[in-house]
Amino acid sequence: MRKLVTLFLIVFPLSIFAQQSYNMSLVGKLPYQSGLNDIWGYVDTDGTEYAIVGLVDATSFVSLAEPSNPVEVANIPGPTSVWRDIKTWGHYAYVVHDDLQMGESQGLLIVDLTDIANGSVTYDSYYMDSQFSRAHNIYIDENGVAYLFGGDYQNGGALMLDIATDPENPIFLGHFEDFYLHDGMVRGDTLWGGAIYNGEFVSVDVSDKSNPIILGSAMTPNAFTHNCWVSDDGETVYTTDELAGSYIAAFDVSNINDIQLVDQIQSWSPQNDVIPHNTHVMANYLVTSYYCDGVTVVDASDPTNLQEVAYYDTSVNHQGGSYDGAWGAYPFLPSKLILVSDRQEGLHILSVDNLEFSVESLNDLLDIQVYPNPSVDFFQVQFKSNDWATIQVSDINGRIIEKIENSSKSKQIQLGKSWDSGIYLIRIETPTGLSISYTLCKI
Repeated sequence: MRKLVTLFLIVFPLSIFAQQSYNMSLVGKLPYQSGLNDIWGYVDTDGTEYAIVGLVDATSFVSLAEPSNPVEVANIPGPTSVWRDIKTWGHYAYVVHDDLQMGESQGLLIVDLTDIANGSVTYDSYYMDSQFSRAHNIYIDENGVAYLFGGDYQNGGALMLDIATDPENPIFLGHFEDFYLHDGMVRGDTLWGGAIYNGEFVSVDVSDKSNPIILGSAMTPNAFTHNCWVSDDGETVYTTDELAGSYIAAFDVSNINDIQLVDQIQSWSPQNDVIPHNTHVMANYLVTSYYCDGVTVVDASDPTNLQEVAYYDTSVNHQGGSYDGAWGAYPFLPSKLILVSDRQEGLHILSVDNLEFSVESLNDLLDIQVYPNPSVDFFQVQFKSNDWATIQVSDINGRIIEKIENSSKSKQIQLGKSWDSGIYLIRIETPTGLSISYTLCKI
């Protein structure tokens, strides 16, 4: 496995990182007073996209009619919990929370989004005759079966509910009870679950919901299996371990009796022991929320040779192996925008600049050097090739103060001689739309 991105962390007196993004751009952002947890997306009948954001004390519904100006249109208060998870079915959202720090359980919160365009949602809670009050995660398959993982029903395996027949009144179908599952997803009749305390992911036949049968399992590289997601062709399962310094791993599951680890990759700052959280398959790519490293995009077209092709650091003030930063990422909107919920920094709406690029262009971009940083005088920008298009400089408030066109095909340029002391963001873009950003400190 050859990792495309190897970046070096430079810590300044103001705890600023040297590099914030690669091949991804911030489209919009919405801060919150409360901390965030997971995130999902929704599209109404008019085609308007929404972010459904889990907060520690509420569920927030955000219109992306103007992605650069996200607007919260509805908010459902709830009990205080570090954990919320959300999925949708039809014009309904289903929300679960785990252990409570304050307040009364909302069980399975069922939200009718029919009138969300007018800022109106209605909701109720389902408790399965008081047999259930919380869950860690939820997944809804293509048949309208909801799977609640890690809850307080029996041993917290997977509670299976029919929500297709009557979306507001779930019907109990069965329960996987062999052991606790922290997270999971289902494709067809196969459940893929993260057995975090067993250190493995498991494949379960759920064709008969009343009698689920384990088909196979495999240990993950760091033995703390948080989540897993199967490829579109069903041949590969990708996993994360929620521990410092862990990996996104790829497993060949074409033979369920002989599961093989075929590759693994860390995010762009492996020296910092950052923690991966949730990975999702988007066609040939993996989109992963990576706590203090933000969100990463990995080319998984060849599962035996995972390649990181984009990232955006949503938490430049956090680093290392803490659980701060990006909790969830949602990559399935028709617009191809990627939604990220950062625990401290709020909702981020991001776009990938360009996934149609040559390896040569990619490597040239990654070989750019910016020095010294911090600087008391000027910054030298050194390019491997002269095939760059523009440099845009913004101040700490986002105000564009300088834009340089590469009319002279230079391989070297000086910046900042006339800048006042402060923090600046430079964005370098190629003619094909690839971009990379650096944060600079003028002393």
